[in-house]
Amino acid sequence: MRNLLDVIGLGRRDREPVIAGQSGRGGQDESGHVIAHRYRLQSLVGPCGAGQRYLAEDEVSEEPVLILLLPASLASPQTAAWLSRLDVSFGDLRILRPRAFGLDEIGRPYTVTDAVGLLDAEPLTHVLARGVSPWSMVFDLLEELCDMLAAAHKRALFHGCLEPARIFVSKSGQAGPWLLDFGLANALARSSKGGFAMPGSPEYIAPELLDGRPPSSRADLYSLAVLLWELVAGQPPFVGELGQIIDGHRNRAIPELVRQTNAPVEVEALLDIALSKQPADRFNTTHELFEALRGIQASSSGVWSLSSLAADASTPGATLTPTMAPTTEIGAMLRTFSLVELRATRDLIDKLIEARASRT
Repeated sequence: MRNLLDVIGLGRRDREPVIAGQSGRGGQDESGHVIAHRYRLQSLVGPCGAGQRYLAEDEVSEEPVLILLLPASLASPQTAAWLSRLDVSFGDLRILRPRAFGLDEIGRPYTVTDAVGLLDAEPLTHVLARGVSPWSMVFDLLEELCDMLAAAHKRALFHGCLEPARIFVSKSGQAGPWLLDFGLANALARSSKGGFAMPGSPEYIAPELLDGRPPSSRADLYSLAVLLWELVAGQPPFVGELGQIIDGHRNRAIPELVRQTNAPVEVEALLDIALSKQPADRFNTTHELFEALRGIQASSSGVWSLSSLAADASTPGATLTPTMAPTTEIGAMLRTFSLVELRATRDLIDKLIEARASRT
């Protein structure tokens, strides 16, 4: 069983971030090694799924690049051909395409991504290692990720191994986020000799992928929901030994969400839907998931104002600026609504406010 899990990329379980100069996931730090007679590994960024990510120098162009080096067990004679199919337009420039790919001298798959625009960036794993972020930052990040995923999903392109190590964020907050390794899971699956090759970490993998089904939009949404859980709670919903993690995704109910940040309490209801075992029970699209999240954000932060509807719009200087605080009776009532009721209520409120404004 352990050998089988190693072959499909699930045998490596450590999640601790790795700093430059150290090895991760039990592997040896290969800084200084040259890949494909061209890319000199400089420092270890950290573990990424079943592999390791390095900052490297392209000795031909003298530019910085990121190298993802995967175990040879994920390779086959067809691997290089399928990796070449990752060089497509994903519909969003923040989804970074590899500039090169192939097998190294001992048969390990690798991908090369330009790092010029990422010199001020770090993987989300490093951010998580420092503790949870404020809810406003989490909400903004989810909005950006949903936009990126929606653009790719419209083209029937799926990530398949979404996790924090594949998301880079700007340290200054001036750009990004960026998403790496899009389609890698599908490329390796196509080249595998049996079963479904998974280069991602088991904590973030949808149950159907564990059962051998190919990546899909709803599998990506599941992984995104796990990421949201970790951003709010400080760790994924299922942790522990490898068998416990897999059993959790497949069979166990999600635990109670222990919020370590100021996230709205309604986020737990959203995650209960997004982490359903059956894909058909989840949100249909990233747009639907984020609209539900936006509705929760609005109700908890007092974006809507029913009290403003009582204002006499004919009074000079009257305004319909939303003012309702979440501590009002109406605000408390909105917290008890289901996501469907919440969205319908928001739409109704918007129409009422628009109608009131049109009569001024």
